[in-house]
Amino acid sequence: MIEATPPTLDALRQEIDKIDGKIHALIRARAKVVTHVAKAKAVASGGAPAPAFRAAREAQVLRALTERHDGPFPMASLVRIWREMMSGMTKIQQDIVVAAYKPEKGDATGWDIARDHFGLGMTYLPVGRARDVVVAVRDGQAGIGVLPAPGEEDGEEPWWPTLASDSANLPRIVLKLPALTSASQQSSRGQVALILPGPEPEEADAHYLAIEAGQGSSRECVAAALSAAGVVTGPLLSSPDAFGIYLAEVISGWTGAVSDTSIRHVTPIGGYPFAINID
Repeated sequence: MIEATPPTLDALRQEIDKIDGKIHALIRARAKVVTHVAKAKAVASGGAPAPAFRAAREAQVLRALTERHDGPFPMASLVRIWREMMSGMTKIQQDIVVAAYKPEKGDATGWDIARDHFGLGMTYLPVGRARDVVVAVRDGQAGIGVLPAPGEEDGEEPWWPTLASDSANLPRIVLKLPALTSASQQSSRGQVALILPGPEPEEADAHYLAIEAGQGSSRECVAAALSAAGVVTGPLLSSPDAFGIYLAEVISGWTGAVSDTSIRHVTPIGGYPFAINID
């Protein structure tokens, strides 16, 4: 039996060059489609401006990518390629400034995580106070804000009470970072990303709720009311400058309403897609 002659190194390199050309052509084709996305968003929203960055949409793309991937190419490398490509595609639609928490002294995890996640398609603005990140997004200085997740402020005054209002002009949480998880990665201080609400509602797997307690109701009463309604949360957070207001990070069971005398008012301040495992 005559064995087939294995391809030469030169032939293999030529095949790789052909594949690279096809990949590049498909990226250019994707970019052409993206140039029409902003116009389509404007038509769908009746002419209202729509943000180019959509956290839930990007999570949907990455989750589908990881679910269908097989073969020897590392998952982490594949996801990084796609994240950077989506960053560049976002830039085609809109120049976005990311205001990221970066104190003069102390933990600058948020700055590093923001740049790692959002990639080269964004411009980055360091901000020394977490509450000033909220202000930068609210006032239009930045399109995205990245700051420590509620409960992980590390000694700084909690910033989340600034969002505890039904005003449509306040930023909302749309992403929790890191958005990708791996057993090989060290756990880091959690961050969240904020944007101003757009015409399309952001879908989320988990939610943040600012809860105003009823008169005389304690944190324990509020927690019991949520549990009785089937709402699964972590420990309720409080802030010294927002008496009677608690923050709940809801993992499941939130249907949009809770009826109990222990709770006077609930303000959804955002949410996030669950992290994607890349192991």
